[in-house]
Amino acid sequence: MAFNIKNALRFSLLCLSTWTTATSTRKTVHLSLSGHIDQSQVYSFVYVPFEVEEGVTSISVVQDYALKGNGSSLDLGLFDQRGNEVPDSFGQFGTRGWSGGKRNNFTITPAWATPGYNPGPISPGTWSVALGPYESTAKGIDWTLQISLGFDAINATFTPTYAPTNLDPISNGYTEEEEFTWQRGDFHMHTIYSDGKYTPEQQLAIGQSQNLSFVFLSDHNTDTSNQIAGSVQAVHAPDLLVGRAIEVTTRYGHWHAVGIEREQLIDWRYKPGDKPGFAEAAEHVRRAGGFISINHPFADCPACNWSLGWESNDAVEVWNGPWGPTDEQAVQLWQRMLIDGKRVTAVGGSDSHSPPSVNGLPTSVVKGRGRSQAAIIEGVKAGRVYLVQGPGMDVAFEVVSASLVAPAQIGDRVSVERKDVRFAAEGLAGQRLCLISNQGYFYNASIAGHKEIVHAVHLGAKFVRAEVRNSTSDEMLALTNPVWFS
Repeated sequence: MAFNIKNALRFSLLCLSTWTTATSTRKTVHLSLSGHIDQSQVYSFVYVPFEVEEGVTSISVVQDYALKGNGSSLDLGLFDQRGNEVPDSFGQFGTRGWSGGKRNNFTITPAWATPGYNPGPISPGTWSVALGPYESTAKGIDWTLQISLGFDAINATFTPTYAPTNLDPISNGYTEEEEFTWQRGDFHMHTIYSDGKYTPEQQLAIGQSQNLSFVFLSDHNTDTSNQIAGSVQAVHAPDLLVGRAIEVTTRYGHWHAVGIEREQLIDWRYKPGDKPGFAEAAEHVRRAGGFISINHPFADCPACNWSLGWESNDAVEVWNGPWGPTDEQAVQLWQRMLIDGKRVTAVGGSDSHSPPSVNGLPTSVVKGRGRSQAAIIEGVKAGRVYLVQGPGMDVAFEVVSASLVAPAQIGDRVSVERKDVRFAAEGLAGQRLCLISNQGYFYNASIAGHKEIVHAVHLGAKFVRAEVRNSTSDEMLALTNPVWFS
């Protein structure tokens, strides 16, 4: 998958020139590089190497290419002296930032960097600009890079400020909150650190206004918004749990690495069948205690339609932003997985980038023990999740039986023959409740205010779940994960 200049894969370095300008210490080195990418290289990655000598304290890159926005699109990123090879095991690797097609320039220094790029030490060696052809005309893409290497004195260094991932009060080494509670949140949103227009401060403020208990900042192929989330959360939203995530944006669909460790980065440069590939990257996330969700698997955008397999995910984003036909497809796919016995959790995400889109639409409600990233992840992996369209809406869904000591909750597995569903809702009066099992839809009822609905589950059901749909348009308003039957 990876294209390397050393292999001369239809890549040509047409010119190289240097000149100097005065700075306060040494003279800035300027490189002018240019080349051509063939149309056949679309969805690959081309690496343009350049040498960084001892003492460089800033790297600035400006990209330009022909027919931009008129049939050509070229993503942009940076790899440092550790190299640009896809690692055999998905630990740390050489990425220093990725902006996709959002930016045409960036700067990194030890103290700061353009959003989406990682500030920090600049070590000598061979670095490379990553070019990712996303679309091209038959003529291919002629590109140029202007690279400036500065030597200004270092007056400060960057220190990440990660948000705390555990908001439980501590007493004598034990959390005071041991009870399970339902917590409202959003797993999927973007900021100026990738292709969003919201700042992290704005996303957190919106989350609070939507009555959310948790949010996950999830920019494309970069952890840089997570690296400053702590300072933002402390000032603007101290009671909001801010989890760590990355939307891993491959050429074959997008997946969500949710609940990652500090400084954990996930490679995105593989195709179906690659070893290492998606399965190995997913396992890297799972070992860190996170979960893997396939995002908007039927989204109508280039390279969004999921084609990396369904063997390595814990969840699927069945509801992405405002409800639409591709969400309906995702729910139908998920239903088939449930029928096959796969305990894959349905989650939602606003995928909020910029106004008028806001986070919390839809809202994922997760049952967790305590207010921590680990508790949210545990709840998702156990299937203890339901979705509602947004604020002011809520549901209660459980299975009751004379042979059960307590009602079975969403995500539970029970062994009973005669059982009933018990359902109640808030903010959904007049809408239509639908009950679904492995045999399909088997009961519909109109929701009357706060009135409880009780209905028997038929024999032979392997699971039961609930949907609430708009009684006129059939739009989804709420959806639960199943209660399972042995």
